[in-house]
Amino acid sequence: MPFFDWKRRQQRELDGQLQAIHKSQAVIEFNLQGQILQANDNFLRCTGYTLAEVLHQHHRMFVEPAYAASPAYADFWRRLAQGEAETGRYCRLAKGGREVWLQACYSPIYDAHGKPYKVVKYATDITQQQEREADAQGQLAAISKVQAIIEFALDGTILHANELFLRTTGYALSEIVGKHHRIFMPPGEAQSPAYRTFWERLAQGRHDAGQYQRMGKNGKPIWIEASYNPILDANGRPFKVVKYATDITRSHTAALTLRTAVQELGHSAEHTHQANQLAQNASAIAETGGSTMRDVVQTMEQIRSGALRIADIIGLMDAITFQTNILALNAAVEAARAGEQGRGFAVVASEVRSLAGRSATAAKEIKQLIQTSNAQVARGAELVQRAGDTMEGIVQASREVSSILGNVASHAIAQSAQLRSLSDALSNQEHQDRQVAPGPVAQLSARPMARPAGSTLRAVDTPQLTAA
Repeated sequence: MPFFDWKRRQQRELDGQLQAIHKSQAVIEFNLQGQILQANDNFLRCTGYTLAEVLHQHHRMFVEPAYAASPAYADFWRRLAQGEAETGRYCRLAKGGREVWLQACYSPIYDAHGKPYKVVKYATDITQQQEREADAQGQLAAISKVQAIIEFALDGTILHANELFLRTTGYALSEIVGKHHRIFMPPGEAQSPAYRTFWERLAQGRHDAGQYQRMGKNGKPIWIEASYNPILDANGRPFKVVKYATDITRSHTAALTLRTAVQELGHSAEHTHQANQLAQNASAIAETGGSTMRDVVQTMEQIRSGALRIADIIGLMDAITFQTNILALNAAVEAARAGEQGRGFAVVASEVRSLAGRSATAAKEIKQLIQTSNAQVARGAELVQRAGDTMEGIVQASREVSSILGNVASHAIAQSAQLRSLSDALSNQEHQDRQVAPGPVAQLSARPMARPAGSTLRAVDTPQLTAA
């Protein structure tokens, strides 16, 4: 192939490549002092200017005035004039002061003598991508202020942790980076098959969320509400795990205390109920005892009445004995007057008088016994009456105690039910929080890692936020 034909072909290929670049990218040309020589339609659409508005203007029209006047900006153009290319992300000002973000390359172009004579800038508008990343970064920064965050390799090796996580666990970053997650596990759990399976699942891209007991520095127990989120690379393969956690040690301890209080109050209510039953039984027994005492009082009253009646009868017997004695005495007098004929009658009268005397003596002794018995019966009746009054007081007190214990039991049962409802509500809320919390956070975790070429890293297998 003739040399000139080869050169023409090569030139056509170069022209074709330049046309392809101009179709897909924003292109603008500057002299070495930064004055605009040319701009393509993509660049003009991106910035909102016409070619006439930018031609022969200086590049500083696209930057903030403060930056345009800075030594850094002057050094930027000095390096370009020396033939040094500049590549990166740049914030530039479009027409009207609107900010645009460009992924751009400032390329010095050399003449036939190898000296730079102009600068061509090739750019891609990444404003939307930059805004998305800035939004994600802002959200993650906000999350980092309220949640403890730690990053792991797929084998559990610690890569990084934020300040809140370090405060929660009591460690310094240098004390944990490079170590395994097992340093946070309670004794014995890190050697369990379940712990090994836990990390195998994460390495497979399966997230895990819930409440976990962990150990801080110096063995301090900590309870956390957390989600372990595998992060995928551009090829969809997990390459690390990010954990978002909230310290719930206080609320967990409070909930445990509440549950214990509910159980204890339930036991107390049951014991109070049993005491109430015993009090009711005691009240019933006291009622029976009171009734028996009333019967005893009545019986003692009857005995006292009978004793008084006997005393009256003994008095009558004493009077009869006295009359008999008088009659016997009269008979003896009459027998003496009768002489020999009345001697036998006198003997009989003497015997009758002797019997009457003994009867009088016996009646007197019986009367004394009856009087003593009456006094004792009266004393017994008085004591029984007092015992009856006391028993009546016991019965009344038993009724009041039974009533009070009944009220206490009712209140204790009601309080136990209320606390149980509160405990159940807390448990339900904890369950809902475990279902709701991990999703949005895990989704955000992938955003700031988006690559300029458009490949994104994403969190996998994260639950979606549901209506609560």
